[in-house]
Amino acid sequence: MLHRLTGGRIATSLALLGAGLTSSAAAWAEDWGAYAIVPSSAPAFVLEAVGAGTTDGGVVSIGKPAGGANQKWVVTPQADGWCAIRPLSSPTLALAIARGKDAMGTPAVLEADRGRPWQRWRLVRNDDDGSYCLLPAHAAGQGLDHFGGVAKPGARVDLWSNRPGDTHLRWVMKPLAGTSPPSVAAESGPVAYVPPEIKPEDVPRGVLKEFTFARSAVFPGTVRAVTVFIPRQYDGSRPACVYVKTDGYNAAEKALLETMIATKEIPVTVGVFVRPGDLPATVQGTSGRRNRCFEYDGVGDNNVRFLVDELLPQIAREYNLKLSPSGNDRCIAGGSSGGITAFNAAWERPDAFSRVYAVSGSFVAFRGGHEFPTLVRKFEAKPIRAYLTTGTHDMENCAGDWFLLDQEMDKALKFSGYDYVFKIINGGHGAGYFDQFRAAMSYLWKDWPRPVEAGASAPRVRDVILPGEPWRLVDDAPRDAKAPVCNARGDVFFVNAAADAVERIGRDGKISVFVPDAGRADGLTCDAEGRLCAVSGATGKVVRYDGAGAASLVADGLPGRHLLAMPGGGLYVTLNADGPGGSGSVWFVKDGKKTRVDAGLKRATGLAYRPDQWLLSVADGASKWVYSYRINPDGTLADKERFFWLHVPDWEDDAGAESVCYAKEGQMFVATRWGVQVCADDGPTQVILPLPDRARVVGLCIGGPDLDTLYAFGGGKIWKRKLKVHAVGAFSPWTPVRGTPL
Repeated sequence: MLHRLTGGRIATSLALLGAGLTSSAAAWAEDWGAYAIVPSSAPAFVLEAVGAGTTDGGVVSIGKPAGGANQKWVVTPQADGWCAIRPLSSPTLALAIARGKDAMGTPAVLEADRGRPWQRWRLVRNDDDGSYCLLPAHAAGQGLDHFGGVAKPGARVDLWSNRPGDTHLRWVMKPLAGTSPPSVAAESGPVAYVPPEIKPEDVPRGVLKEFTFARSAVFPGTVRAVTVFIPRQYDGSRPACVYVKTDGYNAAEKALLETMIATKEIPVTVGVFVRPGDLPATVQGTSGRRNRCFEYDGVGDNNVRFLVDELLPQIAREYNLKLSPSGNDRCIAGGSSGGITAFNAAWERPDAFSRVYAVSGSFVAFRGGHEFPTLVRKFEAKPIRAYLTTGTHDMENCAGDWFLLDQEMDKALKFSGYDYVFKIINGGHGAGYFDQFRAAMSYLWKDWPRPVEAGASAPRVRDVILPGEPWRLVDDAPRDAKAPVCNARGDVFFVNAAADAVERIGRDGKISVFVPDAGRADGLTCDAEGRLCAVSGATGKVVRYDGAGAASLVADGLPGRHLLAMPGGGLYVTLNADGPGGSGSVWFVKDGKKTRVDAGLKRATGLAYRPDQWLLSVADGASKWVYSYRINPDGTLADKERFFWLHVPDWEDDAGAESVCYAKEGQMFVATRWGVQVCADDGPTQVILPLPDRARVVGLCIGGPDLDTLYAFGGGKIWKRKLKVHAVGAFSPWTPVRGTPL
């Protein structure tokens, strides 16, 4: 009896293999714990190690069964569903593909067993006749072949494309007396994939289109080959789903897609196989510029913009196709650098791709990909379903260790509650791509068209957000809004720069004008008495408004950007082009006196004080830092530190920090290019909450009727969402900080 080894997990205990050979096969003595391996194309013969079967490099062929140890094979399970196949004549040798080559026609040999991928095999049962295909770990889509089905001793046994239904690639595993099933440790995770049965003649064949794409604005000057697969079932009556494969076309994927569409495991899907671009040389005698690393390993949104804004629309126009624009109807796949760019496309734009297959993804330090495990842990979970693999002997070079970093991705996805599968394949870089393809697609498309949902997110994210409370637009009107601040009632005031007005979001959620002429205000704050204060960089005036919106002058000559009211009176104001060398500075204003209390920031922006009122935070918008200061009784500052560390998008030079506010519970919220970053009291960013449209956040505050609603301004929109934390301001009583958990 033999276990079915597929997908790295035990699918099921198979029924007994054939009790014997055909009547033309001779009988032979049987040993315990071994198999005769019989070619389906020549059932009167058996696989044998030619000669004694004890020589490294020895030829493997077929011969008439004679009962020798060189014709008996011990199958030993290894990690993740692979196995070693060794001749009974020598336990130190293994069935292998010569020198690990993957060219079709490479002979099968015996080699000293060193655990190499070409010495490891997956046994995949053919349900129609009970035979097995023997697939080596190093050569995806290929199998052990009895060349030409030649029925004579010494016939060639080699590596060949594993075509469905080809009897030359089928082998009967005959258990000899006393042979028991191999023992394989089951892994955690979903039950192994068992493909539905379908006859090859029942699989409709689609068509291929090929063209060269050379009109990219995202990657200017580049040229790349594109192949498009259009399934027979596509009739144009409704938008088709889309499968994008990086690194171009492989015929195996066409057959796999055709089969899975026919079995209805995946919907009707147009395949887009795209090569990375090359920038052709403009002089003779030298090479062009390879663009693959730049396009694939870069962790920005360039490649997904290229796909969504340029390539897919061109394909739809060129071939008159209706392609679904929904990420729920799109899958993207790739290996190595193509694997990280597949995941990155979904990460940047889950609205465009929500299903990802990444084999040996290059989550290493080529262009910032090694940061992905950290970002997955800190960002609010996104609606992405993923199937990721790595090889036990995956690549290692100056950028990192693929095997280790892919495992980091596994742990990060689990930590943040993603819907995903991660598999360790016994093999090298890119091992198992086609072996895993059907299992991956079946998993990724399960329950379609039900939308992929985001997971629960990491623990510190869950400390902040409320389940079932997503971002919501305050209203639909576009606004040039900035500098939000709330009062004790939870009203939120902000500057509408386009109208030069101060507007208010009331407790009822409606927006009204509070001050029709804001004097070109840039920053706002509410003081301990609930009065609104404003500063203008254009006029240099600091003013205070009473409840009716009437202004009175507090200070002049302070062209500030942001300001902050303190509970005991006084205001902190940030200025720029003011300190030594035109740097940013911090000023303190109280009782008509203006004092510069710090300088030297690159670009001083938002300010906030901790709820226990003795520490001040000031953002440097031209760096990744928010500075921390101790507040002296007279308002001066001491013990300056670059304390709060913000995440910077790889394609930017700074975090772009603007507004800063605290929650009563101790976390600090910062408006940044990547969304709202939430820092622990001891400095690191623990949570990142991006806006739904991925816009840079330029203003934020916590307010609302219960002082538990986060307002974020960015991209001309005002967003809000209820949180587990609460607002604090000059109106709040002194509140101790006990420390936020790691």
